[in-house]
Amino acid sequence: MRYFMLFLLFGSTINIPQLKIDFGQSKDGQNWNVINDGVMGGLSQGQAQLSENGLLFKGKVSLANNGGFASFKGPFEPTDLSDFETVKIRLRSTGCQFAMTLEMYERFYYPYFKHPLQTSGSGEWEILELKLSDFKAYQMGRLVGTKLTDKEKKEIIRLGVITNEKREIPFELEIDYISFE
Repeated sequence: MRYFMLFLLFGSTINIPQLKIDFGQSKDGQNWNVINDGVMGGLSQGQAQLSENGLLFKGKVSLANNGGFASFKGPFEPTDLSDFETVKIRLRSTGCQFAMTLEMYERFYYPYFKHPLQTSGSGEWEILELKLSDFKAYQMGRLVGTKLTDKEKKEIIRLGVITNEKREIPFELEIDYISFE
C-alpha cells in the first residue's frame, strides 16, 4: 500500500523525456530542405512536400556526373539527444533504401552519423525503432566506423534522411513522425 501511495503522489510528476517531430498531425517540417547530389555536380532529383499523412520525399537517384544521393534535412539547431536511447520512425517507402542522419557540423565534409532504415519497401506504413548507440560515423559517404557516443549525442545540430544505396532508381518515402525516446 505504501508503494501505491508513493506512486499516486509522485508517479504523475515523473517526466519521461521525449522529442517528437510530427510531420503528419502537427505538420512539422516546413523548414526542412532537400539537398541532392547537385551540390557536387550530380543529377539526382528529390523533392519534399507536406502531405495529408506526413512529409513526402520523392524523386530519382542518378549516377550521372558522379551523383548518387538525394536527401532532406532539418534546420541547423542544437538538439541534445543525450537523454534518449532510441528513435522511432513511422514511415512507408518504395524504391530504394534510406538512412537517418545525425549531424554535428555545418560543413558537409565533416563526419556525421547514419543508421539504415530497413523498410520492407512495400509502400505500407511501418514503425522502425533504432538504437542511437547503433548509429555509425561516416565522412563523405564512407564508413569511418565509430559509433555515436553520449558526448556526441549532446552535440547534434541537424537531423536528416538520405537515400542509402547508390543505384539509379526512383524513390518515394513518406514519414509521419520521428520520435526520440
